Amino acid sequence: MRRLFVVLSLALAACTPPALVRETPRARAIFVSFDSFNADRLATTLPPEAVPTFRRLFAANACAPARPAFPSVTAPGHAALWTGAYGDVNGVAANTQPRLPRADHALTDLVSGYAADGLRAEPIWITAARNGKTVVAHHVTQAPGAPGYPAVDAAEEPAMAARRAEAAAALARPQARILNGYNRTFAPATALSEQTNPLRPARGWASVPASTLAPLEVAWKAGTDSVYALFTGDTAYDRVYVGFSRDLAATVRADAHAEETTMPTGRPLARYFSPPLAHATPGGTAFLRARLFDLAPDGSRYLLFLAAMPLTDANRPDVATAYDAAVRGWTGNGAYGLIGRAFGRSLADDGDGTAERRYLETAELAADASLRGSRWAWAQSPDLLLDYFALGDEADHQFYGFLEAQRPGYDAALAGRINAVRAHVWALADRKLALLDSLARSTPGTLLVVSGDHGMRASWMTFRPNVALAAAGLLRLNTEGRVDLAQTDAVSVSGYYVSVNTLGRPGGRVAESDREAVVARAEAALRAVRGPDGQPVVSRIFRPGDADALGTGGPVGGDLYYDLAPGFYWSGELTGAAAGPGRVFANHGYPPVDADMQTGLCLVGAAAPSGPVRIVDAAPTVARWLGIPAPPQAIGHSVLR
Repeated sequence: MRRLFVVLSLALAACTPPALVRETPRARAIFVSFDSFNADRLATTLPPEAVPTFRRLFAANACAPARPAFPSVTAPGHAALWTGAYGDVNGVAANTQPRLPRADHALTDLVSGYAADGLRAEPIWITAARNGKTVVAHHVTQAPGAPGYPAVDAAEEPAMAARRAEAAAALARPQARILNGYNRTFAPATALSEQTNPLRPARGWASVPASTLAPLEVAWKAGTDSVYALFTGDTAYDRVYVGFSRDLAATVRADAHAEETTMPTGRPLARYFSPPLAHATPGGTAFLRARLFDLAPDGSRYLLFLAAMPLTDANRPDVATAYDAAVRGWTGNGAYGLIGRAFGRSLADDGDGTAERRYLETAELAADASLRGSRWAWAQSPDLLLDYFALGDEADHQFYGFLEAQRPGYDAALAGRINAVRAHVWALADRKLALLDSLARSTPGTLLVVSGDHGMRASWMTFRPNVALAAAGLLRLNTEGRVDLAQTDAVSVSGYYVSVNTLGRPGGRVAESDREAVVARAEAALRAVRGPDGQPVVSRIFRPGDADALGTGGPVGGDLYYDLAPGFYWSGELTGAAAGPGRVFANHGYPPVDADMQTGLCLVGAAAPSGPVRIVDAAPTVARWLGIPAPPQAIGHSVLR
């Protein structure tokens, strides 16, 4: 009888008119992290017109506060986002952390937390590929290689070796396209002027058209190669040609133009930069982009900026080749380091805003590349697109501290001018969100997941835990000013937490039975530090086990975590005052339970999460939407209702 029913059902389906057959859209997801995303900070400190898409997201009640990792910094935050587990499980506990296995590496032998080598948990792009999904990961951390799954101790762990092999096999599949442009750079951002690189009469150039002006040139090193710039014009010097040879036919042109003054809405981004010039290097294709900020008509003065030239890392060479051909020049960050230097005096140093306007154009160049990359990624028709946008974090580090009214020397007028610079950068982030939202809405069945890695807090004072540990006799320096492990019981390798130098690592000296006593001494040393006002600098202490829900501890984590008094930020420096003045800045890394350190988890296309959630819930949520298992080491849970 069941067999007859099946046959009849199939026959009825075959007779159903095509117009009555409705195809369920395939489930797809876009999962984006905006570095330093915090809904309250965006909503209360930025003008609404700068971030209209974020505002609509908040108005729709699509977001819930999300607790980040501890320390609340970028590498462990994103490792938690991608794997669904905190650092005690996924192996990423800081931006820079001790290397594993412990038996082979001293406590001060450090490795980047951004690298795949340190991961001990599977990120969701590998989970998706293993389960037959097409996935594009666009410049995500801990990519593009397989997780290293390093052993905690010297002996290889068979389970970890098997996971590493599985991950490598998944990354080799054609449906996986994993990209990271932050790993390698052919040449850093460079600014040249008549003071640093005087112009000279040009010689040996090919294809130069006749002109009444004698062409001028300058040459410099970029990576392992030479770059040449030819300055010329019709009746006055007003343009430059830049390339890797003295042949005008193999250059790109940039015309001198005053700095951009309009907000980045409704117009092309970075519109005064040259087109990209591809350059083959042993490590891949680099792209040169030039901006001529200033050029005197007589050639006596100039300012030429060359954007950084990262190389695209990918899980397979064909992925990098296709991406480079389509996007032609990834640039992950703006050149904020040139403010106060080649770009001119900063607003905080009585500048007129020119330096910041120049920086903003470099941020626009990075945003434009990010937008082009997202369009290319979605054109690959993935089931899952993972994306990352860094510029909000970059800007808030530099500028948000000036907005803190409780800071000594606070200047409301200066804060307003600096906040306009922040608004420009966050408007770029808003443009990125608007693009991803439009891609998701144009494709039925797509869930847009918006999150971040941490918040931000103003700082203007510095705390050096290693100096406090040294004063308590827990840390010693050698004659070269480095940590002498043979005489050190505890050290803060990154400044975020204190680790006990236990036996089992080279240079270790503290027996496991003495660990608690050393931790107690370290806590007393930190609590004893006073600021210039005579008040304690360390306001709270956290220990693994007491707050294990925060992901503290683990194979590369610390034994003692802490919070600081308002205005303070920690440093891993070994000398100086334990507490003292610092530069006006903004930072993160503070306890993730604090509201200003929390990020958000927002869903567009499904019911919003109810109540506070954790960033480790993001990957399981995406996995459930796609109908695949959560990453295998995830401790988070789907918030879909």
